[in-house]
Amino acid sequence: MGSCFSTSKSVLPLITSVISSQIPLTSQYDQDSSLLLNPYMNKIYEITTQKEFDDLINNKLNVNVLIVCDFYANWCPPCLQIAPILYQWALNDYKTSVIFLKINIDNNIDLSNNFSINILPTFILFKQGKEIYRLIGANSSNLKREIDKFK
Repeated sequence: MGSCFSTSKSVLPLITSVISSQIPLTSQYDQDSSLLLNPYMNKIYEITTQKEFDDLINNKLNVNVLIVCDFYANWCPPCLQIAPILYQWALNDYKTSVIFLKINIDNNIDLSNNFSINILPTFILFKQGKEIYRLIGANSSNLKREIDKFK
């Protein structure tokens, strides 16, 4: 896969989201009772504001849970390539142990600037409200290894 360069003042026209048309960002809860304990599990949650991000990162339910933030853009081919992998992980491999967030840098310029996002995709892993790891580029095997290490 690879990466895309971004500018913090990106004003590129938005293309209809391939991600949203092909991959639902949320899913229905199944009968696994552990999923009922945390409403952010077993789906990919789209962050739309800085407040929403801060509330989720600092939520007491999430204090000991690994949170994977995917900073992406709809115009970034590597972002679109890795999206189905993240979706499968959220619904299968890590459905009860990891929270997956997607942050569109074109819609969240302040948030992407706060984390100095210049290359896409950028994955930031959080635990206990703090950044613990950052991966730049769409290398799913490296990302999986780090998720397994920190979950």
